[in-house]
Amino acid sequence: MLSKISSSLFSPKLKLKLKLKPKPFYSFILSRSAATLTVRNSKEKAKAALAKEKRRTRSTKEFNKDAIIEQCLIGESHTHHIPVMLAEVLDVFSNTRLTSFVDCTLGAAGHSAALLRAHPELTHFVGLDVDPLAHHMAQSRLHAASDSSVNVFTVLRNFRHIKGVLRETGSQQLLGVDGILMDLGMSSMQVDNPQRGFSVLADGPLDMRMDPQASLKAEDILNSWPDSEVGRILWEYGEESNWRTLQKKIVEARLRGGLHSTTDLLDLIQRVTPAIKGGRQGWIKTATRVFQALRIAVNDELKTLEDSLYSCFDCLAPGGRLAVISFHSLEDRIVKQTFLDIIKGSEDVEEGESINHDLRKTIEEVKAKEAWIRQVICGSNGTILTKRPITPSGEEEKLNRRSRSAKLRVIQKH
Repeated sequence: MLSKISSSLFSPKLKLKLKLKPKPFYSFILSRSAATLTVRNSKEKAKAALAKEKRRTRSTKEFNKDAIIEQCLIGESHTHHIPVMLAEVLDVFSNTRLTSFVDCTLGAAGHSAALLRAHPELTHFVGLDVDPLAHHMAQSRLHAASDSSVNVFTVLRNFRHIKGVLRETGSQQLLGVDGILMDLGMSSMQVDNPQRGFSVLADGPLDMRMDPQASLKAEDILNSWPDSEVGRILWEYGEESNWRTLQKKIVEARLRGGLHSTTDLLDLIQRVTPAIKGGRQGWIKTATRVFQALRIAVNDELKTLEDSLYSCFDCLAPGGRLAVISFHSLEDRIVKQTFLDIIKGSEDVEEGESINHDLRKTIEEVKAKEAWIRQVICGSNGTILTKRPITPSGEEEKLNRRSRSAKLRVIQKH
């Protein structure tokens, strides 16, 4: 009623004038407000980015890409894979006497070959991987890095079976393993091979199996699993906000014959991803999250990781260390929480009052010897040597893009 009365106070000519010729003052105010909002948003983003950077525990190790590539050449083919945070991994075990070591994710043996060279005292080495190609490529590198005094075992097995593998290789005779490494990232060999189905930039089958002998493929999930399970995977494993629309379109695609290649899936994602500034980057980011979700589901990665962390810690000798490199928030969260549960405590050595004096002294001595250790968390069963995960140096992030999301956490057994 009030709006009608107010409107009637103006003549048609006046209303037309106001409509066609808005006063410059109002336009100035509106444009100024928009500009202010843009500046404010930019400042807030910059402030958030700075705060995030301050929270990071960046590595200070020098990254020499050429030296690492030269070290990682494989045989006559000159195929190379750059191991992520190699200098940092060597640092973690540099002050530990390693007579036995397990690489749970052997890959092309970049980390392991460097550790074998750095620790001539090693007598027992076990490398696990489910990828036959990686297993084959690792052989020449391990052979070149070790001598006859080292018992080297490479096993085509998932790291969830670490206890069984150690029994089979005669490692049960040991009192425990001195060092264990888990690099949860995918190798270049896997990503760059279109037939594995991992890449969002190449056409290939919807496979995504880390173990080629496994039965479940990404294609099976997309074309056969219940609607609700497909949605759950996209939301929980991919953290994809547009999961409902994607779930609906995936189910609709089944009526037209289903999805059978990475291109089929990428075309679907492109069609349903809202257009945003930056265009191509928008749907590629969505595709990356969807591919991550499917890969995790196909390989049951998160449950396998959690179970394996407990098994690996059980296999450590007193004073032994477990180092884990993760590449996305879901993995890192599991590593962090599992480590806290393993040590049965959450006291900072700098602040905790109930820590045993001898233990405090031991930790302080370790920190004095090893510059990479900054803040630790002590418990009754072990000590987390990385209260905050170590992230790659700025130089490594620039020169090795696949390292950008890497986070290294380390735990030591008492």
